[in-house]
Amino acid sequence: MDTHELLALLVRHREQLRQWLDEDQYRHFLAMTERLREVGDDPERAGMAVMAIVRALWPVPDEAGVLAELLHADHRSIVTATTVPTPEAVLAALEELYAAPAAAEPDRTEAEAADPVAADPKAARPEGADSAAADPVAAVIAAARRRLLTAPSRAAAPAGSPAAGEGPADVIVLADPEDGPRSPDFQFDPDTGQPRDIVVRINRILLADRDPWGAADWWLGRNSWLGGPPASLLGRVPDDRLADAALALVEEGGR
Repeated sequence: MDTHELLALLVRHREQLRQWLDEDQYRHFLAMTERLREVGDDPERAGMAVMAIVRALWPVPDEAGVLAELLHADHRSIVTATTVPTPEAVLAALEELYAAPAAAEPDRTEAEAADPVAADPKAARPEGADSAAADPVAAVIAAARRRLLTAPSRAAAPAGSPAAGEGPADVIVLADPEDGPRSPDFQFDPDTGQPRDIVVRINRILLADRDPWGAADWWLGRNSWLGGPPASLLGRVPDDRLADAALALVEEGGR
């Protein structure tokens, strides 16, 4: 699927996207799509912009059908087919996406107006009682986090200890509901047990203290430009190449 085909697919599903994404998520998606206007004739920048769009659509639920299959599959097939879109195609797609109507609030019946629980069943639940199964977006996020927690890890080091790094963003710490705070093993030098310098450098770029799950996903997920998950390439590709890939994501994603 090339970039023009991806834009056409997004335009066809624009009304559903407004249903699946909340206002902030949809605005972020539009901002990432705007990046395609800035790529010039550079296929690599176009590919990075496409990846930013795909990441912005991560909350799209599995029941979104073909669009979800595309977005939740191996992104390499999307990015390797990236072509530089024409300015006219990008502008036309953006006009359609900006014009997509917001999700309409369902009409409330007289019974619902008189009974807040009938209008909003969540009102009858204790705070925090919502389950991921009842929320498609939460279910997607929960599944992604479970996947990240399957990677080899160790108990997070106490703050201030050498293994915790010098700053809050130096080492990724994930909240495992069963085992408590965990730090993925790839971050540490196998000989010294201390955080690798390049990992600390990239974790700071990715703001790992603010978004540890996003940082872990970058390290452990597929990366088309690097040819594999960055964590698996430590010591195998130049450190600066890893750092450049992280910087490109930050610049394209506005992180």
